[in-house]
Amino acid sequence: MEYMNSLSGGDLAKPSLFEVISQGKLNDLLEPAIRHLTSYYAHRYPRQLIPILNYHEECYALLMYFVEKHYFSNYGGSFFEHFFGIKRERVYTIKGSRSLTNLNISLSAIAQVLLPVLAKRSEQYYQKLSQNVAITTLFQSRSQETEKQTKYDQIKV
Repeated sequence: MEYMNSLSGGDLAKPSLFEVISQGKLNDLLEPAIRHLTSYYAHRYPRQLIPILNYHEECYALLMYFVEKHYFSNYGGSFFEHFFGIKRERVYTIKGSRSLTNLNISLSAIAQVLLPVLAKRSEQYYQKLSQNVAITTLFQSRSQETEKQTKYDQIKV
């Protein structure tokens, strides 16, 4: 990506907007790919992989936590940030060092993994609630229509 930065005349140490957006999009595409591979191989090895497939979100989050922690510790950025050559540094230096501390590494890995899981779970919960609300309003409107129809039939007779 140094070529793109040199074209724009920007600082080579700072990532371009393309790099930041791309690493975010690539992060969203890895989970469905791993789910597909797990489901494909679950047909061949059902005893070992069906339990993993049943708890795919939890297993994926645990796996990504260890991967992210490894990449933060060794490369100074997440898995996808390292893929695009992006490196994290501390804003405030402690004793002249801008590298990440163990606390920064653990918190960054937790945030990198936990926030998308919480967002996905809350989206699923919202969808479930909105479906329940739509179904109850549908049944209420139908019951009100049938009540009106029965009242109309009673008046007619």
